[in-house]
Amino acid sequence: MTDYQRELETLREIDSNFHRLFEAVNGGDDVVSMPGGDPLATLRRARAQIDAALFASRRRRHDAIVTDDGPCLLQWNPPSAPPRRLRFEPDSTGESWTRRELAWTGEEWRFCGSDRVEDVAICAPAATRYPDPVDPTPLETMIEWIRDSWARPDPSALVFEKTATTEQGVVVSVDDELRYRERDSPQWYPATTEEFYHHLRTHGQPTLRPLSETALTRQHFTPSPLSK
Repeated sequence: MTDYQRELETLREIDSNFHRLFEAVNGGDDVVSMPGGDPLATLRRARAQIDAALFASRRRRHDAIVTDDGPCLLQWNPPSAPPRRLRFEPDSTGESWTRRELAWTGEEWRFCGSDRVEDVAICAPAATRYPDPVDPTPLETMIEWIRDSWARPDPSALVFEKTATTEQGVVVSVDDELRYRERDSPQWYPATTEEFYHHLRTHGQPTLRPLSETALTRQHFTPSPLSK
């Protein structure tokens, strides 16, 4: 078993413990009042962020240290498009640079083009205001995070933000089947991982959220009783 698989098993065990806790609290007769809103909702939101936080931390630990004369990276998330990255690499003399442009595919960085540039000048805030560039979470990993979560009181979902032409899109896993539905769609439809790679190119990187924080509910992803 690889380190990554061990981490997934640990996270699934955490899921089970959270699920049992939710059931115990929901089944109790006493309702606990806490400042700041519903404690269960707060706990579920925190749970939905655990996977992404752990993965980002793991990637940071394994990132190579950039030396003083190493490349300069600029990374951002454009609207309705996958994450982009500019990489400026100095040559052996430090007098000229190679500018490389890359786009995230959902699995790795895709090379989009490069050119030679000179007289590179960079101005940045003296205080640290921006995080170090970190690879986005691969789609395959994000899909693994939402599997087996439908049994939870508030299952995890992948959310593609709305664009100029489409509404918010939500992906859930029901009985190990990936189901996708947009906010204004009359029904959900089964989808594959490959379809989401294409979706990423037109909608950008999805985010992991509790289903309760989307525009849809469980009923939007289950057959209607009238259809039976």
